[in-house]
Amino acid sequence: MSSSRNNGLCVKELEVKYKNEELALGRVDFTLPEHGIYTILGPSGSGKSTLLRAVSGLLPEYRGELLFNGQSLREQDILIGLVPQNYGLLPWKTVKANIRVAMKIANPKGQDRRSQEAQIDRWLSAMGILELADRYPLSLSGGQQQRVAIARAFAIMPSILLLDEPFSALDAITREVLQQLFLEHWQASPATALFVTHDVDEAILLGQKIIVLPSSKSEAPEIMDNEAVFGLEHGQKRASDAFFDQIKRIRKVMQEKW
Repeated sequence: MSSSRNNGLCVKELEVKYKNEELALGRVDFTLPEHGIYTILGPSGSGKSTLLRAVSGLLPEYRGELLFNGQSLREQDILIGLVPQNYGLLPWKTVKANIRVAMKIANPKGQDRRSQEAQIDRWLSAMGILELADRYPLSLSGGQQQRVAIARAFAIMPSILLLDEPFSALDAITREVLQQLFLEHWQASPATALFVTHDVDEAILLGQKIIVLPSSKSEAPEIMDNEAVFGLEHGQKRASDAFFDQIKRIRKVMQEKW
């Protein structure tokens, strides 16, 4: 049995190369505690999405180690939820059917139909989109589609949750609403979460720590504590001194490493 200090996602000297041996991701080291949430910032090409693909299992070839609760991530039967930037919804399936497909993949033996439907309705209600259950993705707005994607990710009850710039294509008001909605439901049903973003404010609002990837693959990422902001009520964060201080610190790192 792993000790509590080993619990969570441990990334040890993770390195990914393209076929031409060029680095796609330099050596990355960090430990994300179980049920913690870290946000990831980095310039284009720094390896943000590559890091998520390696953790998700979509990128099987890499150097280094990926551990979860002290054991190899690849040798465990762990549910991993993914919320991609492009929503990842099946256009020929209704909203409810999209979530049902994900639940079936996550648990092939399945729940009884009544329990499954209740769980789907619970998450659609939580995201404020129960009335869209029988609609098709292409008939929905971007914000509505992203709510479906978040509901789908939570409905499978993942141990690890990966989010790849999920709100970047949304307008500012919709983005702020979904940031708060996501955080509220992550706190109610916590998973060990990595959240990639290109938005400094979003990284500060949502992360217990912030990983800033450099433009140079030979440099180590900067890992910044953010508890002074994260521990505040969500509505108080933007107006706090800690929020503005963190913006200054991150921009300084960006100037030095980007």
